[in-house]
Amino acid sequence: MTEKKRGRGRPKGAPNKPKMELVTERKELTNDADVYEILCQANIVAEKEPDLASQGLRVFNDRNGAVRYVLQWLFNDNIKSTLPEGKTPYGENQAPASDLAETSLRFEFKMLKYFCTEEVSQMRRETMWIQLLESIPAKEAEMLDLIKDGINPFKNITKEICENAFPDVQF
Repeated sequence: MTEKKRGRGRPKGAPNKPKMELVTERKELTNDADVYEILCQANIVAEKEPDLASQGLRVFNDRNGAVRYVLQWLFNDNIKSTLPEGKTPYGENQAPASDLAETSLRFEFKMLKYFCTEEVSQMRRETMWIQLLESIPAKEAEMLDLIKDGINPFKNITKEICENAFPDVQF
C-alpha cells in the first residue's frame, strides 16, 4: 500500500497571485494623479477597450510626464536596469495619501536615467534608488521596484497599447 503524495503550492486552476495589489474599480482621475493611479486605471480600461487605454495614457502623460518613461523602462528591451535584482530594502513612505508624500514620481522621473547607465558609481546609484523609493508614495515605490526587475504588475497593459499611445517612442 503506497501513501498518496500531497501536492504543494497552489491548486490547479487557481489564479496566479498578483505581483502587487492594484486598484480594481474605475474612478475619475484628478489632473495631479500619480503614475500608479494612472496605470491602474489604464489597466482596467485596457481589459475591454485597448484603444481607449492608449488614449488615456497619452492624455495623462501630458499631465504627468513620468508615465511614458516608466512604460519605456518596462517594455523597451534596450533599457536594462543596472540595479541589483530582487526586492530593494527600503523604509516605506508612511504618508497616509499619495498627495501627502514628500515628493512624487512626476517630479523625480528624470532620475530614472541614472538607474540604467553606468554614469554614477554603483554605491551612489543604489543610494539614490533607495532615497527615491523612500520619498515617493508607497504604491509608486512598490511598482517601480517591480519594473526595475522587468516585472509588469499590470497584466492588461501591453507593449502594443504603449506603442499606440506613444508612436514616436521606441518600445
